[in-house]
Amino acid sequence: MEPPSNKPTLQGPSGKRRRVALACEVCRTRKSKCDGVRPQCGMCRDLEFECIYMPPVTATNVIVQKHYLQDMESRVKSLEVSLTNIRSDLSGLAEHLTNRSPVGEGPEPRHEPLADLAGTEDPIDAMGAVTFADEEDCGYFGPSSNIAFLRHLSRAVSYTGSNQKETHSPRINQIAYDGGFVSATRHPSPLSSRTPTTVHPGLATNLALPSDTLQLIRRYFYHTGLLFPYIHPRGFLEVYHQFKNNVRKVRRTWLGLLNIMLAMAKVTAVSGHAPAETRIEESTVYYRQALNLCRGEILRGTTLEVVQFLLLMGQYLQGTQKSVQAWTVHGLAVKAALQLGLHSKDASQAFSPLEREIRKRTWFGCVVLDRTLSMTFGRPPAIPDSYVQLDLPILDSTTEVQPFVDNETIHHSIQFYNCTITLYKQMGNIIDQIYGQNLACGPGLSVSETVGRVLAIENQLFSWNMALPDSFRQLSLQGLRKGIEQSQALGRLFPLKFRVILTLRYLHIQILLHRPILAKFLDASHASCLELSEERILNDIGYSSMKKCVESAMGIIDMVHELVSGTGWQQDLLGAWWYSLYYTFNAALVIIGVTWVQRTRQSARDSPVLQTLDILIYPDRAVATLHQLDTGNRMVDRCRYYLEQLISVLRLQPEDPTGTDPTQLEPAAVGSANPDFNFASFGIECGEFMLEELFTNITHGSTY
Repeated sequence: MEPPSNKPTLQGPSGKRRRVALACEVCRTRKSKCDGVRPQCGMCRDLEFECIYMPPVTATNVIVQKHYLQDMESRVKSLEVSLTNIRSDLSGLAEHLTNRSPVGEGPEPRHEPLADLAGTEDPIDAMGAVTFADEEDCGYFGPSSNIAFLRHLSRAVSYTGSNQKETHSPRINQIAYDGGFVSATRHPSPLSSRTPTTVHPGLATNLALPSDTLQLIRRYFYHTGLLFPYIHPRGFLEVYHQFKNNVRKVRRTWLGLLNIMLAMAKVTAVSGHAPAETRIEESTVYYRQALNLCRGEILRGTTLEVVQFLLLMGQYLQGTQKSVQAWTVHGLAVKAALQLGLHSKDASQAFSPLEREIRKRTWFGCVVLDRTLSMTFGRPPAIPDSYVQLDLPILDSTTEVQPFVDNETIHHSIQFYNCTITLYKQMGNIIDQIYGQNLACGPGLSVSETVGRVLAIENQLFSWNMALPDSFRQLSLQGLRKGIEQSQALGRLFPLKFRVILTLRYLHIQILLHRPILAKFLDASHASCLELSEERILNDIGYSSMKKCVESAMGIIDMVHELVSGTGWQQDLLGAWWYSLYYTFNAALVIIGVTWVQRTRQSARDSPVLQTLDILIYPDRAVATLHQLDTGNRMVDRCRYYLEQLISVLRLQPEDPTGTDPTQLEPAAVGSANPDFNFASFGIECGEFMLEELFTNITHGSTY
């Protein structure tokens, strides 16, 4: 029998429990044993608790285990290695930039685009190095867009250029392809370092000097703020002065609104203040700051300030190479406005009279922008007309105090805003009745249906025009010159500016109304089996409608050309430059279309209605207008280049170019289209004007 062993057995009593210097918070609360293992003790690991070690304030002899120090050392070493690699990469980048070719010897520098609203993507994911393929931008441009009209012109030119060899031309009432779906590839999203997605310390407050900031605010309220008075100047300035005194207490949404206002003030300045590239670059800085500040808030849209921010950003994006994003931002603005009940009279009863008025004006701002984007992009409106039931804005003399203009100008501003609202209601009616809400479903209207609806809406526009106050009646070219003389003598920019802008909007809506008749003439040049009754309607009524369209286009070109040719304050009579660009470019395309109908249709040449119109000088005058509109602006230069090429290829110059020309065109402005001149493609970012595909089809489809 073996003697008993002195060694303890496995079932024997355990040794004395090892004490730990510091127990975790969970074990201390539960009064249970803690093994002191870090970062998670055994009990917290088994029970899946969060293990936190909290040393007492008076602890001076806390024992830190060796493995914890080793873990900290390894983490610090890893950070040091990463920092060394970053410094090496930056040194290589700096050396690469230093060794770049001087200006003029290398390729043209790449223009940095605006920040995408969706943020940016890092081309390297967590699994390793990944190179993203080219991304695709797609967009639909429906019946009311310029692209749809250009398709009519393209088909007419291509058919004539092929010597009418097509044997199976469609009937005119079967041509329903107005607009279409367009896609364009682009490079992957830029590096996140190009457009930060987070707000860095100091970025939000990196504004200009207080004097410059206040000057930009004044410029905004003196121009855009009077045309679209949905931001209350006095309340905004009160917050601005608080912001100057204590930056930490300003709201993020207000600061974002301030930045987008500064961006708008920069980009809408007339070309005499600074070159276009400088203004656009400076405005982009403010735009990015605004986007960084409100990137999260725009998806919630829970305050009136956010709706105003989105609304103003949508207007701003119309004047950039990211104008397609204006449609996306506008959708967010409309949804936020509906979420807040801005459309509802009952929902606004809970607010003060001033707040109710600002909510109403903001809602009508959404409606006006909705009609504008629906028309330019040819897409269904986001706000049906049945949703617009609020009374028109009013002027409250007790609260409507503008620190930058007098009371009379404020009164004219509200009148102008109401005239715009009622005019754009007619635009919505045109999009509904003539363009089928831009849905492009089913066959298009016949000639007789189109003519009947055009005449009915023409009567409504006439009634709208007759109801205008005397100070807002439509201007002719002679009336404009007389108004400039009177305003110059009085030293007043308003109300003449309101009258000029309202006239341009009215003339453009006249073009929008009568352009479908012109499209019917273009389609008739290549459509077979045109019914005798349809032909008779086109000959009897169609030419009168086309004359109205041409007269409106000529009026736009004359008025814009007169103002951009002036100096100083006369250029301030126009609104934002991109509206003048769109009106002029659209008017020039209409005149080119009418010229083509006259060339290819014998009845048009014999029509006494069109013989009195001297339209041949207007394509060149439109080119000269764009040449002076905004020097160095890439979007303006692109549209001018399109017109120059169309005039050259279709041979639309006057027969006697050496004769007296009232436009006094500069040699560099007309006839300067260079076949070798090349612009970097905008994809669909310039889709409200033209696409390269259509431009190529037209310029290569003509044999004239």
